[in-house]
This record gives sequence, C-alpha cells and structure tokens, in this order.
Amino acid sequence: MSWRTLRVGSWNLKYTPLKPIEREFEYCDSLGNVLKKVSGKFEKGYFLNETTQEKHDTAFKLVNGKPMAKLKLTKEIEKYKEVELSEIDNLIGEEKCLIECDTLLKELNDSGKALKFGFTNGNGYKGYIAYVYPSKLYTGFLFMELGRTQLSEVVMEKVSELKQQKKVKEIELTISGVDRVSVEDLIAL
Repeated sequence: MSWRTLRVGSWNLKYTPLKPIEREFEYCDSLGNVLKKVSGKFEKGYFLNETTQEKHDTAFKLVNGKPMAKLKLTKEIEKYKEVELSEIDNLIGEEKCLIECDTLLKELNDSGKALKFGFTNGNGYKGYIAYVYPSKLYTGFLFMELGRTQLSEVVMEKVSELKQQKKVKEIELTISGVDRVSVEDLIAL
C-alpha cells in the first residue's frame, strides 16, 4: 500500500489511489489444459503445454475451471435492474459513455432511478458493471458508467491495511519502552 502526503492549506493529508481489482485468468487449450505464453522475439509467439511440450497458436482463458473464448461486444441486454442513483457512487468508473435515448431519459428522470446491467466492449475478457443514468450536471443527457470493481471492496481493503499499520505502530511504541535483548544476555561467554 502506498500512501502519499499532500498539504492543502493548513491540512496535512494522506492519500492512496483506489484502482480496480484486476482479475487474471490462466491461458489454456480447448480441453482446459493450462498453457504458458511464450513470446516470440523475431518470430510469432505461441502457447506451450509444459507437460506435453505441445505448441498452440491460439489459446483460451480458464474461467471458473472451463476454457472460454473472448467476449463479444454487447449489443442487446435482456437482464437489467432499476437501482437507486446513489448505487453508482459505489463503482470505480473506468469508462463513461454518452447515451442517446429520449424515452429512457424521460423514464429515468421520472423514476429517479438508474439501470444496472452487465456489459462488455468485446474482444477480450473484461466484463463491466454498467449503469445508465440521467446526468445531474448536463440536464437532458444520459450517461453510461462502466467499471469492474465496487468501491466498497477496495475501501474495505485499504481500511483493514490502515488498521494493521496502526497495530504495528502500537506494538512498536510498546517495544520502544522495553530494552532489546542482546546476544550477551542469551549466551554465557
């Protein structure tokens, strides 16, 4: 954890960036056998099954124990939920899109809600949580906020790290009042 200091006027602040949690999946073949990526220097790279030494030109990702191909661009959503606008504040936003749909804008303005659903830009393994909501600042416009991590996950992790740091400091303060043992105390010469 990297906390930095910042002075704003008479206030001394400590801050740390809150970044999305990256989820990595292993490369595998179509049967689910784990592959190692071998980068090429002057030739094209490949994927290697280290057990059988078999080379593969293409690989999949092992997701929940199953080989999976890349995601396709989301073009249609059947499963969505209407949620409170405040729920958007719990997302670490990675992308923001402008949305054009007057009927949805009117409906969301009337209800005071937002839409929540799963979304992908395609050609990869990043699945996003998407919120479509009317803008408070730009009246008459809809936005879609995309993110992969809930803010509460990261904040709770940082808070627990801070608590651990405080415990370490308390222990250090306790220890500082006590003399450290020396080798001569332990070994009779």
